[in-house]
This record gives sequence, structure tokens and C-alpha cells, in this order.
Amino acid sequence: MLAAPTGGNLQAWAFVAIQNPRNLKLLRAFAPGIIQPPPLIVAACFDRSRAVKNDGTFWDEGLLCVAMAVENLLLAAHSMGLGGCPVASFRRESVQALLELPKHVEPLLLVPIGYPARPLASPPRRDRSEVISYEFWGNHDATRG
Repeated sequence: MLAAPTGGNLQAWAFVAIQNPRNLKLLRAFAPGIIQPPPLIVAACFDRSRAVKNDGTFWDEGLLCVAMAVENLLLAAHSMGLGGCPVASFRRESVQALLELPKHVEPLLLVPIGYPARPLASPPRRDRSEVISYEFWGNHDATRG
């Protein structure tokens, strides 16, 4: 996670690892996107105090930095035989209160992590010709530019 790319070296992320069964149960009550009870949930948060511009506005790149850190977390989990999936469907204010996050730390994603119940299989993906254009939109021929 901590080695993830970060715009302007903001590192505007913060994480809370939740393992206590009682806290996992409480957290799931506010997160309908978490279907099965996992042994671990990582709350990936945006630390706004690290992303303030000189004029008082926020760098939007901080949100992207959190997403890239979560991708690194998922890749590391997968390399250890674990499964995980980022969840964005949760009550932010309730999670913020439950985790006792300060106001400048905003939960963006909850990442349940555990051993998969069945072997992992890659879901179907769109064909590359459907999503990659060369030189201009709609040109799917790499030799024509």
C-alpha cells in the first residue's frame, strides 16, 4: 500500500485495519456491500490534511492515490492466496464515527480480505478492441495512425 504511486508525493491516505469480531459486525451493519463476514476489513481513507493546496482547496489526486494504494493492497493479498474486493456502498458518517476518525480523514473504501470460499476465477473482460483506440477515438487498428 505504502509504495503506491502518489501524485505530488502527497501520500494522502490513511488506513484502519479492523479484526475484532465485534467491530467487524458493527462495521458490516453500515456496509450493505459486504456480504460475508471477513476476518479483516481495511478502511482506506483520504487524509484531507495532506492534500490542501495553498489556496485552501484540495488536490483531487488524493482520491486517486487512495485507489492506487488499495490496488496494491489487493495485489499483495492475492499473492498470499487471499481474496478481497473494494466496497464503496457504506454509510460514511457512521463508519467515520465507529472508527473514531478525525474530521479530516474520510473513509472512501472498505476492503474485506480473507480466504476465498472457492478457487478464484477471473471474471469475463471486455475485448481489447472494444476499449483501446490508437491515435484517435474509435481507431482500433494499431497500424493505422
